[in-house]
Amino acid sequence: MKRVDPLLRQIVETISESGVRTHLERLVGPRDPFGGHAGMEAAADVIAEAFRGFALQLVEERFRCEGRWYRNLIASRLGSFRNGQVLVVAHYDTVPNSPGADDNASGVAGLLEVAGALACHRFKHDLVFIAFALEEYGNPGSLYYVEQAKACGAPIVGVFDLEMIGYTGPTQTAPPGIQAPAAGDFIGVVGNRRSEGLVSLFKGAAALVTPSLPVQAFVVEGNGENLPLVRQSDHAPFWDAGYPAVMITDTAFLRNPHYHLPTDTLDTLNLRFLWQVAAATAASAALLAGFA
Repeated sequence: MKRVDPLLRQIVETISESGVRTHLERLVGPRDPFGGHAGMEAAADVIAEAFRGFALQLVEERFRCEGRWYRNLIASRLGSFRNGQVLVVAHYDTVPNSPGADDNASGVAGLLEVAGALACHRFKHDLVFIAFALEEYGNPGSLYYVEQAKACGAPIVGVFDLEMIGYTGPTQTAPPGIQAPAAGDFIGVVGNRRSEGLVSLFKGAAALVTPSLPVQAFVVEGNGENLPLVRQSDHAPFWDAGYPAVMITDTAFLRNPHYHLPTDTLDTLNLRFLWQVAAATAASAALLAGFA
């Protein structure tokens, strides 16, 4: 890295492939609300333990869905100004019969590495790290959180949603009318017009701290209503509530042949790529939060 702020360099160098692997080894496995409910609860415990280990303030936000209670894990590092919140989020549930390595243990591993790297620094804005439940089932976890945030006037200045960030492959497809590189070796950053600043911030941060990571940006009109594919994660409720948010993604089934299958296993992931995405996300969140 060249001409990088020493604090930013320190944050990025805290993130490692070995750290990513350690998180993944503890998370990969059935985590659906049906046959994998015990695994889902165990994963939530792992995430909570990690957040506590970073000395973050932890709240387990419980919500009810179809007769059963679930929990969002919310960890915070209060800022010196208390006039804004920067969120890094990922969902920890899976679909049935999938160990969910890329979808979305990769995003949670990235979330935990980012949280650990940022937790020991001081920022102007609050940093909030959230592991959401039930993204695969219509986003009730993030919907509940956003509803509460909107009701209390939470000053959210930006959301980075880590949605499948660990797979690279030789081929890449794209929806009709969308241009994409032929090789699936890039990370996508998807925002709406309100979130263009976050898209630019992520691209710039990645170029600074992980210059070998290809980044493809895509900005949609409105809240992505005309392209439902770009709404398929926990950033969508934030868009609908008027908050700036981006989805950071390896593009899921447009690239990964193991999507929602039993073959979505740890050995299929590119851990160097995942590390780079986590490092770029940590730098983006740090720059948005502002060093105190």
